[in-house]
Amino acid sequence: MEIPLRTAGSRESRIAPRAGRRSVVNIGELTSRLAGVRGVMFDIDGCLVLSDGPSGHGGSVLAGASEAIAHVRASGRSLVAFTNGSMQTSGQIAASLRSMGLDVQDSEVLTPAVVAAETMQDLYQDQPLLVFGGNGVLDDFEHRGLNLVDIDRALTGAPTRAAAVVIGWDTAFGKDKIQVAAEAILAGAKLYCTSDAPSFASKDRLNVGVSGFIAAGLSHVTDRPYRVLGKPSEESINVLSRRLHVQPSEMLIVGDDLTLECEMARRAGALGCLVTTGTHSAVDAAAAPVEQKPDFVVDNLMELVELFALSSAGTTAARG
Repeated sequence: MEIPLRTAGSRESRIAPRAGRRSVVNIGELTSRLAGVRGVMFDIDGCLVLSDGPSGHGGSVLAGASEAIAHVRASGRSLVAFTNGSMQTSGQIAASLRSMGLDVQDSEVLTPAVVAAETMQDLYQDQPLLVFGGNGVLDDFEHRGLNLVDIDRALTGAPTRAAAVVIGWDTAFGKDKIQVAAEAILAGAKLYCTSDAPSFASKDRLNVGVSGFIAAGLSHVTDRPYRVLGKPSEESINVLSRRLHVQPSEMLIVGDDLTLECEMARRAGALGCLVTTGTHSAVDAAAAPVEQKPDFVVDNLMELVELFALSSAGTTAARG
């Protein structure tokens, strides 16, 4: 387990060997920062589970996932499992994870659709919103009682008067929906996207993204920009901070994607961990631009549990 810390001047301290693992860099500084973590965010695909379905559905649990969740819980820290997919609701995802033996509650699952609904409520209150997606996207909007445009009526030519267009996971997004969305955007509606990740970590096949593909197409048609609300956005950081009940600087963000979780940690000023069971490797991390550099890299979540144990032992020794 190689842990390249981002430190002032990139100066490496003593390398402490440990049986059964690769060299660890700046282990003292890392364990000190881990001891200060009060809330932990785990990505789902490629971090907790791996599958070819949405949010780990029908897949297998990755090494150390159950132990990592149990350790975070036992330590009194808050936790959130945050996927960048919006095909399923938080409750459906949590139920799927529990069916695989992972102790995750409905309230501990965050999706970009939840971030989008909370953001739209803050920005637009009761103004009309044109939201595209299935139940995984619409569920939180409906629970909040937001003013959703009737898409079926809009498809017949009824004016939408939408203040915003939100693009989620919508595999039935064809020419008619492009027309309705484009007309709303050209009439002044702002364009948002739940996630523009091109793909997700998968077991065997390429697991392609949908939302970003649609948003990019609408941007092309209308010559208007779109704003991403899922990871690694500021909106996601703010919602995650509220859900964990901690400041961003007190978070540990764990995931397999340098462009999502690691960049999110950088933006938030949180501690960032790349786990190499999904999209990116330690080699990728070493070559990553500074805005996507993780604080440390683990090969699986059991190694993270070991580091947490080291940080606890160090804190106990210091107090003793």
